[in-house]
Amino acid sequence: RSTAASPEVPVTDSGKIFYPPSKYSKPCIFRFQKLILEQTYFLNKYRFPESARGGASSSRHGGTECAWHQDNWQPQKFPFAASPGPQNAAAELESDLPVDFLELILTDELLQHIADQTNLYADQFFQAHPDTLPLGRKNVWKPVSVPELKTFFGLTFLTGYIKKPKLELYWSVDEVEATPYFSQTMPRNRFQLIWRFLHYNNNASHDTTDKMYKVRPVLDYIVGKFKELYQPYENICIDEGMMQWHGCLSFKVYNPQNPIKYGIKSYILCDSSTGYCFNMQPYVGQSSSLPHTVFSLLDRLSGNGYTLYIDNYCNSVALCEQLVKAKTNVCGPLTENRGEPQIIREVTKADLGVEGKLARHNGTVLVVAWQDKRLVKMVTTCHHDAMQRVEVWQKGRKEKTGQLKPKCVVAYDECMNRVDKLNQDIAYYPFIWRSLNWPKKFVAYLFQVAMFNAFVLYKARNPGKCKTLLEFMKKVVRSWTAKRHVAVEEVGDVEVEMDQPAKRAPYNHDPISRLDGQMAKHQLEYLMPTSKNSRPARKCRVCVRRGLRRESKMWCKSCCVPLHPGECYMAYHTKQKYY
Repeated sequence: RSTAASPEVPVTDSGKIFYPPSKYSKPCIFRFQKLILEQTYFLNKYRFPESARGGASSSRHGGTECAWHQDNWQPQKFPFAASPGPQNAAAELESDLPVDFLELILTDELLQHIADQTNLYADQFFQAHPDTLPLGRKNVWKPVSVPELKTFFGLTFLTGYIKKPKLELYWSVDEVEATPYFSQTMPRNRFQLIWRFLHYNNNASHDTTDKMYKVRPVLDYIVGKFKELYQPYENICIDEGMMQWHGCLSFKVYNPQNPIKYGIKSYILCDSSTGYCFNMQPYVGQSSSLPHTVFSLLDRLSGNGYTLYIDNYCNSVALCEQLVKAKTNVCGPLTENRGEPQIIREVTKADLGVEGKLARHNGTVLVVAWQDKRLVKMVTTCHHDAMQRVEVWQKGRKEKTGQLKPKCVVAYDECMNRVDKLNQDIAYYPFIWRSLNWPKKFVAYLFQVAMFNAFVLYKARNPGKCKTLLEFMKKVVRSWTAKRHVAVEEVGDVEVEMDQPAKRAPYNHDPISRLDGQMAKHQLEYLMPTSKNSRPARKCRVCVRRGLRRESKMWCKSCCVPLHPGECYMAYHTKQKYY
């Protein structure tokens, strides 16, 4: 009826209706009627299918409710068309030495770059501080070389599984806490001096637009080797990795749900079968679109029929449709307002009940809402809309019990945790020391990932050997610390590498490995010259046992025993009694 006809409903100058106060005013009645209508709408919405309701509502990403269907879902899973496993140099390497696989990633080329930048930074420091004390430790600096850098990093790896609260304690001479291998391998002052000047890029040509400039050459080189040496298996996953950092940094992130709450975050793509890190991209605070981040991590894997499991932080219906166009299957949880139909967006626990399920599809993407301990929403392009019985642990029970779960949830639980497993494995033996310099810690984090990837390559090429990462690391440490640190000096007119005296084998007994039959491992090398003797020679072990006083300039690198080439070498490595 017209409001003007009723004197009880006056109209203000602005055109709004003014209701006089009463016990039950009309605005209260209208709000009550609106509440009843909303409840009736939601009850009818979940009781009848969409086709019976005949209504359509717009989604956030431009779709309509009529585009989502309940029946006749047929996933279009792309066939896997890649050849997984080690590739290129990793596939051609015929070796059972762990250090050979690590050096596929941490190559001499990379170490030479680090050595050059370290020496350059030391020169720049001394030019900028000419008034340093003449007897200070910095004034005894000598340029670092690749062999010495390997020894330095070998001792750094060793600190990963030999724990001490302070770095200086590794060189302690106290009989209770002494670890003599460190002092025998490298002096403490030299180790700390290399750590002081360790550098990865030239400060003189600093690029202010790149926040990862200080580690950019090392980061790009190592990640490039990750992608070059391995092809992941069919299932891959993308998740976050975190390197702990509490200092001041513009792109430091805080995640209260992560075990490492403060640090440098990286997006990591892993192989779900082995945990191999195929690609990683540090987050530096610059916003980029979700598809750009995902496709940059996929790199050359797009179009090969991979199944990508992705977390809810960058998942959406629109992204799934783009991945389908790139012939990549995808599955993962979905947060609210990411393109799902309205019926999925507004569903609650009470609507589904215990282990209830609601599913809709648009022909390309299937969205599932399932009630577990909490409401779970999943999106998939490659799984059927069916339930699967699995055995799970429940609180208060001593044995597993059966539970029905959607197939996409079961597949996600099996394949998604590899990035977390990678972070867990490298956290067991961390060789990252406290430092106010974030590039040093980040490169150490990269080396940890490189160590794990080399371990995966080694197991693929040598199944049954080095079953644990710790055993793999121990052999790498032995290989990189076998030679003492090297410095270049001039002897006459020729530059030679000066070394500390080579390690001597015990005179009273011989190494057990001398008769292992692996002649390729027992190679003769010339004894390294020292500062006191440019042409060193030692008594041949075989000749001495035979009563002869003859010296040799060569020694067996594996046995650490001086030998003459020819008869002495063969007798020592093939006969039980060689004298």
